[in-house]
Amino acid sequence: MRKMPGLVRNYRKDLEVRKGRCALLALVIAFSIVGAAGSASGVGPKGLFKVNGHRLYMSCVGTGKPVVILDTGLGEDPFTWPSSVLKARVLHTRVCAYDRYGIGRSDGSGRAGSGRAVKTRTIDQAVNDLHALVLTAKLKGPYVFAGWATGGLIGREYARRYPKNVAGMVLFDAAADDWDTFTGAETFSSPFEVLNFAAAETALRAHDSIGAKPLVVVEAGNDSEVRAGYASDKTEAEFQSYWDSSQRSLARISSNSIFVVATKSQHDVVSTAPALSVEAMRIVVNAVRKHAKLPSCAGSTLPKKGGACDAG
Repeated sequence: MRKMPGLVRNYRKDLEVRKGRCALLALVIAFSIVGAAGSASGVGPKGLFKVNGHRLYMSCVGTGKPVVILDTGLGEDPFTWPSSVLKARVLHTRVCAYDRYGIGRSDGSGRAGSGRAVKTRTIDQAVNDLHALVLTAKLKGPYVFAGWATGGLIGREYARRYPKNVAGMVLFDAAADDWDTFTGAETFSSPFEVLNFAAAETALRAHDSIGAKPLVVVEAGNDSEVRAGYASDKTEAEFQSYWDSSQRSLARISSNSIFVVATKSQHDVVSTAPALSVEAMRIVVNAVRKHAKLPSCAGSTLPKKGGACDAG
């Protein structure tokens, strides 16, 4: 089974350092969420919800529509997102983050170092869980999906299966739907989560479109860690050409989209370019509310937040 450390931030050289940093970050975000929950912005659903025979953890802050669903990269929990993203007042709407099966506070977690194999699941199963979760938590759609890396693949497959439930989308350096053909791999693997994506990518190649719904695609300016971890048999030029082309192609799944590059960011763009990430989500949320067409990248506020509109 092939490891995929470049698509997620949990593959640091020192895993123990990451655990310590995550513990500290968890405390910081916990206080941020408590502060938001106690404000006039309101409190959303929070806790463990039973779906498909197991329990998933979700935490929501704020009120308003559309609901923004945050979906992280492989093996990551919501603490990947900077605390500014999880504060309701930033987007002025309800924002919900959840732990997929095997991650964080959801069932099946805590397997790393336990000697037990991590259960391999499919993107289809992840979508089934997500759909059941939003229904069980009684979150009214349609939703704006903000997906980083593998989370972007899950969001697109959700949109393919439940198009009426999706109002808009933000993709942060998301996994492309031809990664299997480019690398020959069928599985994303981490110590905490293993996802087989082959069937979902085949389905998305046949139909990957959200029509004219607002979409912002944010590409990281430096994806060298992705190549080093997952496509080391490719030259740097070959990989960068592929990755840039795949990110630009994602912007074409909607006729109402913006493509922008976080020039100084690595793959973990939501952490290394938080201001740009928040602005991308805010733009989509506002467009959904106003039923408006997105501006051009150059005519948007993204360049002021560190985004490059014509990079590459």
